[in-house]
Amino acid sequence: MNLVGKCPPSPDALAGAADRGFDSVELYLRPSDLDSVEATAETVERSPVTALSVHTLHARPDDPEPFQRSDALADRLDAYLVVHSQYAQNTHTPQLDAYGFTAPYGYENNPGMSVHSLQNLVLGRGHDLVLDTAHLYMAEPAYLDALSGLLREYGDRIQVVHFADSTSLEDGLAFGDGDVPLEGTADVLDAHFDGAVVLEVMPDDQADARRRVLEWLG
Repeated sequence: MNLVGKCPPSPDALAGAADRGFDSVELYLRPSDLDSVEATAETVERSPVTALSVHTLHARPDDPEPFQRSDALADRLDAYLVVHSQYAQNTHTPQLDAYGFTAPYGYENNPGMSVHSLQNLVLGRGHDLVLDTAHLYMAEPAYLDALSGLLREYGDRIQVVHFADSTSLEDGLAFGDGDVPLEGTADVLDAHFDGAVVLEVMPDDQADARRRVLEWLG
């Protein structure tokens, strides 16, 4: 698997990701980053890391411009587009898909979405899935079986995985601050997934997460 950092597309943040040992990152966008797609793309291209993926701006699903500008940035950088917003649910995939994304893209599972729901609302509609392990943990009591099953059955439709710790109520935690079986998750990913694993914790916690995963995988 390819371990990937996550940061906003600012020079200091991108340089910090390189200092933490990453060659590539997923871009976390702020509204100002989309004022000029060209300028933001040039900032990333001048940085010591590449953009493997671009997370859409957290926008309301009935506002196309932030999603389309996020897509334009991903397309400009030859990056994968992670379609996800705290204001949208997986039930919104038809509405979002109508925006005509040009970059390769997938829909991230929302917190608490079961495998059954994802099969119906994302995968059953022919879309790629960006598999957030913390969000899956919040949905599935038999979490490791659910993770393994999704990767076995739909591995060709999952190009990006998000990896963080979580409780049943709060996701995106630093490794060790939640209840996810982290080493077991790494083992399942190592066995069934060879794509990009974004360590989706705060930047200051990413080096520790990377070190732990590398230790678990030997």
